[in-house]
Amino acid sequence: MSGTVMNRRSFLRRTGIGAMAMMCGGSVFATAGKKKKPNVLFIAVDDMADWPGCVGGHPDAITPNIDRLANRGVLFTNAHCVSPICGPSRASVLTGQRPETTNIYTNKGTYSDYVPEAVALPLHFKKNGYHVAGSGKINHSLGMVNPELWHEYGPDCGVIGTPFTEEEFLSAGLENGQTRRIKRDGMDVVLPMNGGISLIDRPTMTWDTFDWGPIDVPDDQFPDGKIANWGAEQVQKKYDKPFFTAVGFYRPHQPLFAPKKYFEMYDPMKITLPPTIAGDLNDVPDAGKDFAGAAWSAGRHETVTKMNQWRQGVVGYLASITFADAQVGKVLDSLDRGEHADDTWIILWSDHGWSLGQKEHWGKHDPWKASLRVPMIIVPPKNADVAGFKAGSRCEAPVSLLDIYPTLIDACGLPKRRELEGRSLLPLVRNIEAKWDDAVVASIGRGTHSVFVKGWRYIHYFDGSEELYDLSVDSEEWFNLAGDEQYTDVKIRLAKHIPVDKRFKQFVRWGRWKYIVKTDGSIMLFDIHQVFGISEHFEVSKENPKVVEQIRSYLKENNITARHVAMPVK
Repeated sequence: MSGTVMNRRSFLRRTGIGAMAMMCGGSVFATAGKKKKPNVLFIAVDDMADWPGCVGGHPDAITPNIDRLANRGVLFTNAHCVSPICGPSRASVLTGQRPETTNIYTNKGTYSDYVPEAVALPLHFKKNGYHVAGSGKINHSLGMVNPELWHEYGPDCGVIGTPFTEEEFLSAGLENGQTRRIKRDGMDVVLPMNGGISLIDRPTMTWDTFDWGPIDVPDDQFPDGKIANWGAEQVQKKYDKPFFTAVGFYRPHQPLFAPKKYFEMYDPMKITLPPTIAGDLNDVPDAGKDFAGAAWSAGRHETVTKMNQWRQGVVGYLASITFADAQVGKVLDSLDRGEHADDTWIILWSDHGWSLGQKEHWGKHDPWKASLRVPMIIVPPKNADVAGFKAGSRCEAPVSLLDIYPTLIDACGLPKRRELEGRSLLPLVRNIEAKWDDAVVASIGRGTHSVFVKGWRYIHYFDGSEELYDLSVDSEEWFNLAGDEQYTDVKIRLAKHIPVDKRFKQFVRWGRWKYIVKTDGSIMLFDIHQVFGISEHFEVSKENPKVVEQIRSYLKENNITARHVAMPVK
């Protein structure tokens, strides 16, 4: 036996394997056979509703690349955002936590301003041996804002995704409702292209973003084209460690500008308009009508139709989706041509949807399907051992963008994090019929929530008003059943899924005002009829002391302690 030991030691010394084993902190035979961790291609698109062809949200959308990606993986047909606003939605993906935990409800700042201790998704990969690179819009920004997350960062989104410079985009005349011309490098554009709807509905808006139209330039002159080229280069590189490459496309976020060739794919007179019904808001509570009618992120539907721009706006959105799809295709094609094609997880997701007339609303930040349901696709590596996985599967389970973080670290075998509030989707990747909790919840500002389960959507507003839709017979959410007593048990069952932010004690609605009493006794006041910014972006209690006093007096005089209050307007 001793001779056997001596021979083995001599062999290890002669080959140098013994020293390597000690350097690795264990047996070389245990580590030599260990497989390299898989790579991750993380593709984010901005403001993309469920319109790609594979999801089926719009019959005319031309999205061959997203569709073929779905055919390679699992398409989650009931994926929902955590909040229908860029800031809190992306913060939930990066931190793995809800707004009720992070206190991120608006577009002010980034996640690191609220929860600086959070270990964001890219950082977790970076800390665990990955080469982490990003470009475009990943965080709520137009480029890199947290350098500690990345080893390198590529092109950003330029001036809100346009081929213009800031000086050109903000040239003189905008605030006076005048047009301006941008002419250079073969480009000749007169802005605004849609008649200046932003100037009608959002007169204080510095950036006239609610616009659409073709620009006769190549893809590469748009920031998304540059981001796609960068992503295509990244997935072709040789690495000495696994990579996590994040590519964040800005389209179809407004302004809905895209190269001319994508607009030419759609005829405004032949495209299908989003489904609507006359009087859709008649059975919607006042709090919901505020969401529908506010011009926080876009113009009003009433203005769009009055100016005869509905079809043109829909074409602008479709063209922007097809342009984004083409950029996704460039990155996928490059990955497939390279050496990493067989060992890379791919995930594609959008931070939230976008309404184009549904519920008489344009934009985001509302509690209905058009803003909450998003495309999400997960594709395992070709050489991954994912038992049960079937390419081209369509999973109908309600899932959340909150599930992305735990899914990717599970897929790559990284240490789990206790603070994550989502769940790994790998069981559904393996078996789309796996048992699954059938509820997802979106937060729309502080105190308003939209609960989705198979067959139902329940909305509870901050003032206590409600909506309930039986999706088995009303997929477009047109007929509010919340006032029908026979559905009381359904509402109670769905309301149990609503998270509670313990920072807030009471929510009060008084006409255009939203009044919040915090647990520490301090108050917040918001003007929910404002015409600029995202709802609850500007706290205005100091500017409106009389309003604060009137609400406070009403609550005290009537001894009202309920958490959700609708104060009558005299």
